[in-house]
Amino acid sequence: MSALLLLLLSLSGVTPGPGWSWPIVVTEEPNTTRPLQFIHRDQEGRFHLLWEEYRDSGPIGYKVFLLDGSTVVPDTMISRDMFCAHLSKAVIGDSLFAFWREYNPVYYAIRSLEDGSEVTPVTYLFTTYTLYPDIRFSPDSLGRLHVLHNDGNPTIYAVWRPAEGSGFMTEYEWVIPGSHSGGDILVDGDRVHVVVRDDKVYTFEYVQYDLNGNTTVQRRDFTADDISCDRYPELALDSDGNLMVVSSIARNGQERRYVLWKLDCATGETIVDEKELVVGIPPVMDVGISFILRPLPGSEEFYLCWIDGGESLWVWYMVIDSSGNVVVDWQYAYDHSDEDPEDLRDIDGVVDEEGNLYIVYGQGEIEPIFGRYPTFGWFDYTYLGICEESSAQVSSPLITASCNPVMGSVQFIVEGFSPSVLQVFDVAGRMVTMVPVSGSRGFWDGTDSSGERLPVGVYRVSGGEVSTVVTLLCD
Repeated sequence: MSALLLLLLSLSGVTPGPGWSWPIVVTEEPNTTRPLQFIHRDQEGRFHLLWEEYRDSGPIGYKVFLLDGSTVVPDTMISRDMFCAHLSKAVIGDSLFAFWREYNPVYYAIRSLEDGSEVTPVTYLFTTYTLYPDIRFSPDSLGRLHVLHNDGNPTIYAVWRPAEGSGFMTEYEWVIPGSHSGGDILVDGDRVHVVVRDDKVYTFEYVQYDLNGNTTVQRRDFTADDISCDRYPELALDSDGNLMVVSSIARNGQERRYVLWKLDCATGETIVDEKELVVGIPPVMDVGISFILRPLPGSEEFYLCWIDGGESLWVWYMVIDSSGNVVVDWQYAYDHSDEDPEDLRDIDGVVDEEGNLYIVYGQGEIEPIFGRYPTFGWFDYTYLGICEESSAQVSSPLITASCNPVMGSVQFIVEGFSPSVLQVFDVAGRMVTMVPVSGSRGFWDGTDSSGERLPVGVYRVSGGEVSTVVTLLCD
């Protein structure tokens, strides 16, 4: 049995939280040492994945897949066949940019969001020594990238304009004095919000520029002196354009925790000061530094999703408003505690226009195999119970399974539409059988159209435009 099928068997011990899909392993090979990955959802609903340690050998991997895990663009090496680290990404228009360090020099490559094809092959970005070359981006309305990167200790702020064909032209660039590696940047109209860490005490400082690089709000420390902030905060905006800053912080004698600050967009003055977000932490959960903050479209609400920082066996989530008030309190998304030994790392995620959350995280396995795999899952926004009343009265088409993973047989329940049959497809997109539907119910015994038991794996069950995914295990 292949390593991937053994990993699928080990996934049977995962418990998804209410509203969450079954997790899907989305690469053929592990990324053993560095489980970092990034995900982007394009306008066609396809998922573009970048990850370190392609084929467990150091390069950068790229793949495009669908919601059910089926492949659009197979696992592809987009870097040179060398050890790569400190992967980061940006999206401009219809292109996906990947940046990484190859020992000391920094490289980049560009892929098309339309079909995953190569736009620009591996190219030098700059070759000076970089301590932490993680590049943080935010595009402006002029098609430029506003960038934070690090050369030694100070953080560097720059504006790059993509050049015709390949490469970048630097319009301006300077060191932010007294800053330490890290920080983040967010462009909103003609305002450029920058948050960096102080190089001595690791508190956060805020500075604002206009699109021409002029300082519009002088740098100020908006955090307490007795805390240590993590290198990379998450930034977002409320409906008035005020800046939200979320970070994991450490304070002597206290557990690590997530907090929110909100800064006035015009003056930089503090509106919300160090509001604790995750309250009532049980002994089995510890806040870690691997987290994402993603806005729900058309609202003042945000997903906060993170990986347990203690035993690394859980993915948790909650919903907050723009002032840090709890809308939906924390609960687990994925519980891997029945898969001991286990190791979860580095989360990334995106939200679609309907408010559904899609995440990818590094899932480590020691038994039955060793390796970490990018693992994909998603959350159905309607399970939050905070939809508008008018939309809640509309019954959306849905296929649900009585059990997942499937051992033996499974019942499918059809709601909101009336297909006569359901089609079952394997991961290669081949239809393997059809399941008759009667009285909104369909029964499948895990066999193909000839009555042969299908192999262990992930299958898509479709009723036209509506589908669900199940994992078939051995009897």
